[in-house]
This record gives sequence, C-alpha cells and structure tokens, in this order.
Amino acid sequence: MTSLTALATTLGLALALLTVAAPPAAAADLLSQGRPVTSSSTENASTPASAAVDGDTRTRWSSTFGDPQWLEVDLGVTATVSRVVLRWEAAYARAFRIQISDDGTAWTTLHSTTTGTGGVQTLDVNGTGRYVRLHGTQRGTPYGYSLWEFQVYGSGGGTPPGSGIPDPTTASLEAANGPLTTATYTVPDPSGYGSGTVTYPTGSGSYPGVVLMPGYQGTQQNLQWLAPRLASWGFVVINVGTTTLIDDPASRGRQISAAATQLLALGEATGNPLSGKVDGALGAVGHSMGGGGVMAALRDDARFRAGVPTAPYYPNMNFSQVTDPTFFLTCQSDPVAHGNTYAVPWYTSMSQAEKLYIEVPGDHLCPMTGSGDKARQGKWIVSFLSLWLRGDTRFGPFLCGPVRDADKNNTSLVTRWMDTCPF
Repeated sequence: MTSLTALATTLGLALALLTVAAPPAAAADLLSQGRPVTSSSTENASTPASAAVDGDTRTRWSSTFGDPQWLEVDLGVTATVSRVVLRWEAAYARAFRIQISDDGTAWTTLHSTTTGTGGVQTLDVNGTGRYVRLHGTQRGTPYGYSLWEFQVYGSGGGTPPGSGIPDPTTASLEAANGPLTTATYTVPDPSGYGSGTVTYPTGSGSYPGVVLMPGYQGTQQNLQWLAPRLASWGFVVINVGTTTLIDDPASRGRQISAAATQLLALGEATGNPLSGKVDGALGAVGHSMGGGGVMAALRDDARFRAGVPTAPYYPNMNFSQVTDPTFFLTCQSDPVAHGNTYAVPWYTSMSQAEKLYIEVPGDHLCPMTGSGDKARQGKWIVSFLSLWLRGDTRFGPFLCGPVRDADKNNTSLVTRWMDTCPF
C-alpha cells in the first residue's frame, strides 16, 4: 500500500509539473496597423482611409454620406484573424458586416449585425485570408461612416512596417545613407504645392511619410541632402517645391498638408511605384519659413505625428497647442531666426509635447546645408522620426542617455541642448 501511495504521489507531481509547463496561448498580434488600405469613398482629404490604420486615435477615416460603404485592409499575406476592434467616431454603422477574403473579390462574412452601437466594438471572429473589410449597409447617423481605428488581430500577417531595418549604430546613422536601397519618383501633377520629388525604399514593406519644406527663396535643393538619408532608414520622403519662392509660413504649412495628402493618395493608388509604400504615419521637416510651416501643420493638421522645424521662423505666433513630438534644430549665430526669438519660446510653451531642442554652431543656413556636420544632424533627425513615427525604440539612446551624451557634452558640436527625456 505504501508503494502504491508513493507511486500515485509521484504520478500526481509529474502531472502537476506537466500542467505548469504547458505554454500559454499566444497573444494575438495587431496585423492591420500601417498596412495598405482602400475604401469606397472619403468625405474629404483630411479623412483618408489610411487614417483608420495609422495607430493614431486623433485621425480618422470618414466616408461620404450614403449607403453602402466599405473599408478594406490588405494584411500582406494570408493570416488567421481572431479579433476585430472598431473604434467609431460619432458617425457609426447601425448595420455592418466584417468580411475576409483571399483575393479581395470573393468574401466570407465573419460577423454581421443590424444593431451596431458605435463607440468601441470588440468582435471575436475566426477566419483566414489576406484581406479584411468592414462593409457598412446602414448608417447610425445622417452622416457617413467614420472610424478612428480599424484594428485586425490574429497571427501570420505580413511584414510589419519598418521591419528589415538593422540595429542602428553611431557609425551607421552618421553615414551618408542608411541600410535600405532607395529610388526617386517625380510627382506628375502636384496639387496644392509647386513640385514634389519622392525618395522611397525600393524593397517590400510600407513606411511613414515625411514632407520636406524649404524656407524663403528656397527650392527642393535646400533639404535634398536629407531625402536619401531618411528614405534609406525607412521613410517615404516627398521633397517639396513651393508655389512661389516667397510664400509665407502659413502658406507653407498648407502646402505641407497638401503634399502629405497627395503622398497618401499615391500610396493608396495603383500603377505607380509608391503603391502600398506609405503606412499612414506622417511627419515633416522644414527650414526657416518652412520650419514655421511645420509648426503650423503640427497645430492644424491632426494627421501629422511628429515634426522637425529647423531654424524656424514665424513671427507673432503661438504654438502652445502643439502636442506632437517636436525637434527644434537651431543655429547659434542665426541673425534671422535665432532660437531665443522663436524656437525657445515655442518649446517652453508646449507643455503637453515631447520635445528636443539642439542648437549648433552656424548661421541661419546651418540646417539647410548641414553646416559641415550633416552626419550628426542627420543622425538626430533620423533617430527622432524613427522613434516617433515608427515607434522604434532602438533609436532612443541616440537622443536620451549615455550614447546621446557624447554629442550633448561636446561644446564644439552643440551649444545648447534641452529635452524632455526619457522619451
């Protein structure tokens, strides 16, 4: 009897150990963020389909006012979908279906309702396919259909945006170009701005969009040095020429928004090399009046998630409302837009934003030309936008912490440094 008891105890312990060792169920991955997305319609240029998958709950897709309407995301490859989260704006769907497809043509319904409630709806579903769509058949309001976010969860989706970028190092970030191969594309019909040249990664994947805006009397050439640096680190960069060389900061802000709208549209369209390349996240870099335009875009256009105003100029303007991460790069001997006149007061007033302020030797043109130090200025700009547009924390140490301190404490390189670290 004693032997049987001992054996039973041993078996019980073994079973207990086996139970403890069983692996937990894998958590579902967010498959839809930053993926190519299309829709039946958009209410206006400020509510594109891409806004529903950009990870920003301040931006939204909105359709025209009519039934039916749909929003479709391409996961890249066949995936197993287990959950869909709909984050509705006030204009919600009373009746809708969640559908999945292998080819974007033949659809299988995973969920159907005629009693939609709006708000945040979390739907447990089960299906496999590459394309997932919301098909709205009855609006809950007189307006269209509007989603802050359309989130598809599961396993086995396509390559996340920005993947394939190796770990950054000081040497790689200070090199003239990053690890990705790039190409250029001339925008055929600029709308709302003068001209545009897009530099983009040629490999697979989708990436954040960045608008480059020159200053007074400036052309695309002024910030051209930045375009391949950014693109080769995983950004789709549109380098803008203005409507006229003397456009004021307010006009440049509007042109930044117009260029972003067209960049997103090219990413959503087919038949051009940017198709599927732009993931919906947007940033901007500008010099002088273009830097003032960046601040205006951050304040006025909710689609933008980060900005880099360099030697920014915009007299008598308050930007305390700006809450997006902002990197001010200024020049110590600037007679036109000294940091103490513009950037520092703006930095101080922006109490709700993550901020970085770096002043370097040179005159007003120091960021436009790189002032002989394109390596470090490029490193800072690439790191800032990688952190805030792509959420890539690998770039954080170059802005906060010991790695950053080698630059911050070099008085021949940096004459003033302020930040809200840790980011």
